[in-house]
Amino acid sequence: MEEDDPVVQEIPVFLSQALSKNLYVYQYPVRPANRDWKDVKVTNASIKPKNQLVRLEIGLDTYSDKYCPSKGEQIAINTDGQQESSWHVKEKDRSQYFRNGIMDKIVYESSTPCVESRHYAVAILQDKELHCTPIQGVVQMRPSYSYYDKQDKRKHDKNKSNGSDDEEKDSDVQQVTVKFARQETEVAKKAREKSFETMSHRLSEELWYDGLWKHHDTDQAELERLKLFSGTSSDGSALALRGREYVRALVPPGDESQPPDQIPTLQDRIREMLISARLMTLGEVRRRLGTTESAALAGARAAACCVRGAWCARSHDVLPRAAHAPHALRCAARDHVLYLFTQHTYIDRRKVAAAVRLPPEDVLEIISSVAKYNPQHHGWELLIPPDVAFETKYPDVMQRQNLYWEARQRSFNEMLIGENVPKRQRKKSQRESVSSDTMMSPKPRCNSVSEEDSDRKRHKNKSATGSGKRTRNISSSSAHDGT
Repeated sequence: MEEDDPVVQEIPVFLSQALSKNLYVYQYPVRPANRDWKDVKVTNASIKPKNQLVRLEIGLDTYSDKYCPSKGEQIAINTDGQQESSWHVKEKDRSQYFRNGIMDKIVYESSTPCVESRHYAVAILQDKELHCTPIQGVVQMRPSYSYYDKQDKRKHDKNKSNGSDDEEKDSDVQQVTVKFARQETEVAKKAREKSFETMSHRLSEELWYDGLWKHHDTDQAELERLKLFSGTSSDGSALALRGREYVRALVPPGDESQPPDQIPTLQDRIREMLISARLMTLGEVRRRLGTTESAALAGARAAACCVRGAWCARSHDVLPRAAHAPHALRCAARDHVLYLFTQHTYIDRRKVAAAVRLPPEDVLEIISSVAKYNPQHHGWELLIPPDVAFETKYPDVMQRQNLYWEARQRSFNEMLIGENVPKRQRKKSQRESVSSDTMMSPKPRCNSVSEEDSDRKRHKNKSATGSGKRTRNISSSSAHDGT
């Protein structure tokens, strides 16, 4: 750098390893740059893991005024032959290239233009921080016209079947030459393995496996994009630390009698500490570890999650897998409870039970792992008060944590919507009642959601009905709250 070239701005650079083994860069060299993938409909995705090949089927709008139906039907007939009507066939042949009898898709298949990709990374710049993630490879997607090969094969088989009778009549005795294979040398063996015929045979032997395609606007895609941010980012740099603090951050103190690979890392120590303590502030974590605040924050962001400035272990690390309910549903329920505490000071156990659809004992176990019952407000609150000082000092950390909780809440709502709903359902009552809809997407508000409010509302509705004898059954688990 020249002396007269001043430094305009310094940007910290962080390295993220969350997606380093599964991150690929997709290139579309034959697709115009002004056409994005927002309106593209991917009907099927397949992969070959060993050879790292990808296959995407892009649906075509056959009802567009720019599409020629007669030409599309002719291409399908040339490829698959004349097919019977769909009402005569219960299950269509999987070998058909165009199953709907018309060319309704374009297939993209990948190739690997760059074999050495360890020097490349994907970077994202946000809040004056540059987060880099190494990539596993680069693939280029190009249209595949394999249906032309299928057309040629059908013509060849048809001509062969028509001329088989003539060949039987005019068959002559042919001379057979026997050749013995020579012993192959190492140089010849390597050359044969790199030949086009061997590579094509290896690619054709591996089967296609169905993949799961998610649009970029879905919550799953948003959760994966959050992994591009490093969990070890902090407000300072390791070079700003003192000599002893820098060495301690690189090599945490541990038991010298243990092998180096068995010494717990800073993240492991924070995870075990939070599992035992259930909820802690960053200052308490730093004091127990005897490390700096930046190192404690980096370890906490990588091994835990934050709720109103307090840190707790992640759901999949806390909840045991051996339980009556599925482990994924219980983890989603705990994340739903933590999300509610980011919006409200007090929550109602009965409303949570109605939203998560778990047994009462599981709901009580999940809530009591991070909260305690407050008899004065008739609701559950966090085990420790919110750390307002931390929220003020680290607004960027709180913003990312809130985005994470919102994404987890949307995934929880999709999980409940995707459950099997019985065909016969009761008509919804016009009376105001306690339902799970109020807890699926709660709106931020200052007032708390307590059990006293729900009881007062229920008493008001009951008195407004007059002398009617209409009653409702209330389960024993929701009639009183366990502390």
